[in-house]
Amino acid sequence: MRKKPAKKHGLKKASGKTSGKKFILKYGELWLKSEPVRARFIRTLVHNVGMQLRAAGIKDFMLEKTRDMLVLECDNPRARNTLSKVFGIPWFAFAFETKPEMRTMEKAVLTLAKKIGNEQTFAIRASRSDKTLPFTSKDVENAMGANVDRKVDLSHPDVTIFVELRKGKAYIYSEKIRGAGGLPYGVTGKVLSLVSGGIDSPVASWLMMKRGCAVDFVHFSENETGASKVVEIIKKLGEYAPCKLAVYSVPFASIQEAIVKRCDTHFTCVLCKRFMYIAAGSLAEKTKAKALVTGENLAQVASQTLDNLVANDGAVAMPKFRPLLTMDKEETIALAKKIGTYDLSIREAHACRFVPRKPATSARREVIDREEKRIKSLDKIISGAVAAAKKTVV
Repeated sequence: MRKKPAKKHGLKKASGKTSGKKFILKYGELWLKSEPVRARFIRTLVHNVGMQLRAAGIKDFMLEKTRDMLVLECDNPRARNTLSKVFGIPWFAFAFETKPEMRTMEKAVLTLAKKIGNEQTFAIRASRSDKTLPFTSKDVENAMGANVDRKVDLSHPDVTIFVELRKGKAYIYSEKIRGAGGLPYGVTGKVLSLVSGGIDSPVASWLMMKRGCAVDFVHFSENETGASKVVEIIKKLGEYAPCKLAVYSVPFASIQEAIVKRCDTHFTCVLCKRFMYIAAGSLAEKTKAKALVTGENLAQVASQTLDNLVANDGAVAMPKFRPLLTMDKEETIALAKKIGTYDLSIREAHACRFVPRKPATSARREVIDREEKRIKSLDKIISGAVAAAKKTVV
């Protein structure tokens, strides 16, 4: 059976002469999926790479889909940073593409070897998927290494030069660049993330994006300053998405005031989070999201103790995902710095004016149910707040 040629995407070939170097983008976890699922995920990955390159202002590129990786021809220096933010790519490399011939490959290897310092060691690692070639991967390693005037260390080399031998082509590179990993954005369904202007919820949202979720966002706002800050944070998260992101700002002060006026103030934080769940669940149904996402971390604040989480768990039947539940704060901060939301999150921080002096940390479900009933026409108040939500696309 005749093998189909690799499919090319991008429509525009890189302008001008190229250096013979291309980006190779590895699939990683996608390769473990069943064939139909893998094909669907890779199609989405191809689409996402193209969309994110174009969003970065990169229009001249050619994207080729092969069996176990994508090959990108692009001379734009911004491509590397963009590729590092595409979910579904665990690592990529800027590689020489040559014919699988010893003399041609040797030229590329020697070009990379020039960057090896006088006191540094090196190793050649070759792999061969085309078994029809007249030499083995070990032959390539020995032949290439013999011409490099540096000390060999096969156990712990300072520099490793990789040679991938394929049907009609070889790829030679020395740096594996870490990608965003995970699954392509959008392949696992849509969720709605509750975001504040703090550190945690943007990180939780990013982690769900990494697992292939398309994410809409809802912010429960007291004022315009808080809402605009959240929009800036979502813009930063948008660098990891192939599309614009939707943020819904729900006016919440009237609900908070009703809690303080009608209910035992010890339960203000628990009730506030409960009503956020209810409002978010209503909005999720309208936007066809399948689950809610929060930045809650077990026992981090009063509303996030185990008792309080359990007391509120039945407020809405929709699944609630809490990817930060077991993380240390320092782990979350490190992730926030990595993805670029930390500096935005700590800017213009305002404490909630409704937090009581002694918030309840061990609320019981029956008590919270009773407190909720103290607010007359609660459904109407919440539905009114959801109806008044302002949608911003960034």
